[in-house]
Amino acid sequence: MNRIVGVWNQVEKFLVGLLVLTAVAFSFYGVIMRYCLQTAPDWIEEIVIYMIIWAVFLMASTLVEEKGHVSATLLVERFSLKVRRILAVFNGILALGFSGVISWYGVQLVLQTHLLNERSVTSLRFPLWVAYLSVATGCSLVGIRYVIRIYRLLYRFQTADIIESHEMSREEVHP
Repeated sequence: MNRIVGVWNQVEKFLVGLLVLTAVAFSFYGVIMRYCLQTAPDWIEEIVIYMIIWAVFLMASTLVEEKGHVSATLLVERFSLKVRRILAVFNGILALGFSGVISWYGVQLVLQTHLLNERSVTSLRFPLWVAYLSVATGCSLVGIRYVIRIYRLLYRFQTADIIESHEMSREEVHP
């Protein structure tokens, strides 16, 4: 399972990098067109925004794996390892529920916009369901990551599953 998660991490990071690099290239093209040639396509900003939204939702999944989301570590660090584990499972269940709800409504939104054939107002006439799919996809990936985290906490527990990387480095320096 660790190998699959490792490949998954690499694929997500590659896709996020590709999306961000492409968004930067489109932005640069838009700036050149606007300021040098005095004409910029109206769809450049739209595509850049969609790419950044997709990158953010994909990266949210990777942040779950790397424990990179904001958390109340100042308070949680004060508890014993057993209490931290219980809190981590509880947090995972809450996050899984939240991700599930957002994924459900995201899918409903995608289906509705696809059915109604809603498109952007720019000359590109971009199908909006593709942009909205980022919410459903990202939250579904986040939910899967939390299922894996909860499983690890319950059945394959290691201290590193709870202790943040910055806390581990501090403990290694000051045992």
